[in-house]
Amino acid sequence: MSKIIEQLENLKTSLENAKKYMDKIKMENSLLKSQQQSLVSERSELIKKNEMAKEQIISILDRIKNLET
Repeated sequence: MSKIIEQLENLKTSLENAKKYMDKIKMENSLLKSQQQSLVSERSELIKKNEMAKEQIISILDRIKNLET
């Protein structure tokens, strides 16, 4: 009987370790999702700023062309 009890204890320990590992992975996944959302927002802002800068450069170039004529 003691071998069965030992096997059950080993199984219990393995399950507890698996649960701890799953909890750790869930936390890491949550952090990664949060970081991803931040990066997506940051990328969106950078694209908007890039477009604004592009429009300003085009406007400056147009004004320079108009001065030359």
